[in-house]
Amino acid sequence: MKSQGWKLLVALVAIAGVANGQGAIDPNLNPYRVPSQPVSGKIKLVGSLTMAELGAVWADNFRKLNPGVEVEIEVKGAVNAVSSVIDGEASFGMMSRTITDEEVQAFQQKFGYPPTVLTPSLEPLAIYVHKDNPIESLTLAQVDQIYSASLKRGAKATAKTWGDVGVTGEWATTSIIPLGRSSTTGSQVFMQQAVLGGGDFRSDLAAAPNNLDLVQAIGKNKGAIGFAGSTYLIPEVKAVPIAWREGDQAFSIHTAGYPLVRPLQLVINHPPGKQLTPEQREFLTYIFSQQGQQAVVIGGFLSVPSRPAQIALDAVGIHSVN
Repeated sequence: MKSQGWKLLVALVAIAGVANGQGAIDPNLNPYRVPSQPVSGKIKLVGSLTMAELGAVWADNFRKLNPGVEVEIEVKGAVNAVSSVIDGEASFGMMSRTITDEEVQAFQQKFGYPPTVLTPSLEPLAIYVHKDNPIESLTLAQVDQIYSASLKRGAKATAKTWGDVGVTGEWATTSIIPLGRSSTTGSQVFMQQAVLGGGDFRSDLAAAPNNLDLVQAIGKNKGAIGFAGSTYLIPEVKAVPIAWREGDQAFSIHTAGYPLVRPLQLVINHPPGKQLTPEQREFLTYIFSQQGQQAVVIGGFLSVPSRPAQIALDAVGIHSVN
């Protein structure tokens, strides 16, 4: 199966997006201009809750500029993003993690060509603890030690207390209470892939129904730890700086070099040699414009610079921005 094209595109956009940094957009991004000929039609986005929050902002702004286009958003989890495109239910599948080889294979089996995967934004995933927790930083290996039953990063045993990951004093004997999400969420899958190396989560992991409930639970329990997007920081918790490995510098969540950054992706059925519908083309043109990427930053996510933005548009046959 020839699926390397989508992988390369994802990598290019992701790397450049991290380098662009949070809180700024590339001034070289093309401004969005309303087309001289009005566009009409319907667009439906299905999948990730995280992407839906960003998609709702895009949709609202886009509808104001193009009132003839109806934009519908349905939250069904990242696990259903690709299947919704395969079934024709969605114009765009919303994923808060990298598409899997199995999903690409399912798509290719149905259509004879791979899906097009674009990355219009990225999200730092924070490791949250109670605000009074004295932990100053964690390595990826220690995060794996806290969450994993497989311990693929080399720890000899799963961390049960905060003393097991270097905390001293009265906190050393405090039990670690790991919180996560369900297996259908993008954040859970991202953690399993990026930190656990595809290993298994520990059996006593408690699943929160959503990110807000997760961080609120951490704020009420001094031993708890959990992961959620950087936009979910509340006064009762803190985001722990993360180092790639022992002895390395630990990066805070808003610093370039922070290890846990996941792609927010759109999955599209784009038959080779054919154009997308006018409303799909216009929507993507908006998303990768100055205005679309400004909405990304306002939402607390990482924007993509002009060059990877145009690479993404080129991938769907949009070779010149209007």
